[in-house]
This record gives sequence, structure tokens and C-alpha cells, in this order.
Amino acid sequence: MDAAERNAVHPKVVVHVDRSLAGYAALRVAAGLARERQVPLDAVRAMAGIGAEADMDYIDAAFQEALGGFPADVDLVKSVVYESTGAALARHAADRRDLIVVGNDGKGVIRSVWNGSVARGLLKSARCQVLVVPVPEMQRTTRRSLRKLRRHRADVWDRFESEVPDLRGSPFQGT
Repeated sequence: MDAAERNAVHPKVVVHVDRSLAGYAALRVAAGLARERQVPLDAVRAMAGIGAEADMDYIDAAFQEALGGFPADVDLVKSVVYESTGAALARHAADRRDLIVVGNDGKGVIRSVWNGSVARGLLKSARCQVLVVPVPEMQRTTRRSLRKLRRHRADVWDRFESEVPDLRGSPFQGT
């Protein structure tokens, strides 16, 4: 069976491949759902514009980082397409029995309105169910800490400089 015939198999789980924490979480959930439902997993790397041949390597690396490799008990179809992410996922999951899995980076409403949200667009246009995997707690906590640090950066740096001893001299000067 070639790639075109495998893309015509329904039902299936379609996941967008993204090497971010939210993308890794979506890959894990999608692989688990494909295994549980005993349906193929269609891993799609979508990019607007022209890409390089290394994009299949991108998919391989994402599975390696998220799952430690490809799941042996899941039929996997890898696709690289050069169109918008939402359009590519909706095209790959054309049947109402399919399931689209995407990660949500949790960066907020303002950013999604400005840049566009793949999940929000899919919820409006997809013919099948869409599962939006929330951002992992680790990423949310890190982002919150970085915002606090940026807000109080001068205070933190001043406190750090006042607590650290002066290290300009050589440690062996007195010997």
C-alpha cells in the first residue's frame, strides 16, 4: 500500500508534528489514542512555503524525543506538506470518523488573535473531532517564572550583585 492509499484509510488519528513541549504532548496523546482505537496514526509536518528535504528527519527526531522512537504497535504514515497547518490537517482528516490531535502552547488569546491559532481554526473548519492537548504544566510554570523575572529583572540583578562577593582579584594573591 503506497502513501496515497494509506491516506485514504479511515478512521485514523491525525497529529501535527511540532518539536515543542506542547507538540510532544500531542504526539504522546495521539500515539496512545491510535493504539487504543487500533487505527493508523498520520503524522503531518505542515509548513507554509518551500521546505528542505530534512523535514522527514524532523518527524523522526520529534518521535524520538517525545516517545523514544516510533511506536511499534501503531501503523504510522509520515507526511510533509507545504501549506498552512490547519488546511493540511483538515485535508488529511477528511472523514468524520477521523480525529485530529493538536497541541496548545497556551501563550494566550492576544497572540492567537494576532498570529492565528491552529486549534481555533480547526474547531471551526474540521469535519471531524478535534482534540486540543493543553500545554504541559512544566512549560506553563517556566513561562510564568520568566515573565516574573522580566518584570523584576533590575531588582533581582541588583540583589544578586549585592550578595555576591567581589571576585575581581586572583584567588591566590595572598599566598
